[in-house]
Amino acid sequence: MSHVDKALGFVRPAVRKMDGYVPGLQPKPGQHLVKLNTNENPFPPSPRVLAALRDATEGTMRLYPSPAADALRERAAALYGIGPSQVLCGNGSDEILSMLMRTFVNERDAIAYFSPSYSLYPVLASLANARTAAIPLPRPDKDADMAGLAVPSPKARIFFLSSPNSPYGVGFPTAWVARLLERFSGIVVADEAYVDFAAESSLPLLAGSPRLIVVRTLSKAYSLAGMRVGFAFAHDAIIREMMKTKDSYNVSGLAQVAACAALDDQGYFRKTRDAILDTRTRFTASLVERGFRVLPSRANFIFAVPPAGIEAGRLYEGLLGRGFLVRHWKTGPVSDGLRISIGADSDMDALLGAIGEECHGSQ
Repeated sequence: MSHVDKALGFVRPAVRKMDGYVPGLQPKPGQHLVKLNTNENPFPPSPRVLAALRDATEGTMRLYPSPAADALRERAAALYGIGPSQVLCGNGSDEILSMLMRTFVNERDAIAYFSPSYSLYPVLASLANARTAAIPLPRPDKDADMAGLAVPSPKARIFFLSSPNSPYGVGFPTAWVARLLERFSGIVVADEAYVDFAAESSLPLLAGSPRLIVVRTLSKAYSLAGMRVGFAFAHDAIIREMMKTKDSYNVSGLAQVAACAALDDQGYFRKTRDAILDTRTRFTASLVERGFRVLPSRANFIFAVPPAGIEAGRLYEGLLGRGFLVRHWKTGPVSDGLRISIGADSDMDALLGAIGEECHGSQ
């Protein structure tokens, strides 16, 4: 046995045999691509964010940040109409999801989620040596299909509900989530990373259900993906328990400053959010005119299935060769489509031109 093999023998078996989370492809330094694959915001953050960061860089970097991000908790609580004790801040919503696993899931417990949805869920389960219950999600043609979706009741500790769902972009109505809380006896996590682009949220159900935890992020609608700020909203008793599982100083001082400034500028948020929604509507209509099947999106991306005779994988490669980076999965129930982030109007127009050229050449 080599020295390396001996060292690897100390790695947990669950880690050795699992596959890690695979993030979206990132351009290499100097590589010029129109990046529409990881659902980032095409607009810069609010000017207030940049001003606040400039002010914060003098004299504070040598100090630890607020461990509980108290000022940010108060800002978020005031904005969403809950108490500060009902808010937990995280290093992005991904850390919140990890805290949920550490707080609620024992080894060999099960977690449940729809498939397809966020591919981090089974990775977190593997790290916790937990089991998974992946429930097939039918592909909807219209929003009304989501209201009539059968409500599952798996035997699991947590149900992770990505709403709006990724990669499909469809949203679960609030009334449907209420029925899930009635049928499922465990913790329901409404993972609302894209909810700022949707019409409904599970947040109104929070007051009546201590088993509901709403997870949010500032990475998408607030253009702070690089700052890594997420939230959990829940009953204050649940938040107290989750606090025990977080790192001591999990949200950096600059991230707290940036997040407070972003939440304070709701006018800028609404302006840029509405611009993305307008672009989403126009881009969707253009794809439909070209024969694509586009699912009803309530997120800042769309899931599009190319017309008959055009393979999604080949279209992806063709677009990449033309300098456009979108998302494609080679296997599974989503391999027939592309997930496309909504970018700037100029980028989406250029992408439509490239799609037209690729599809015309395939016919």
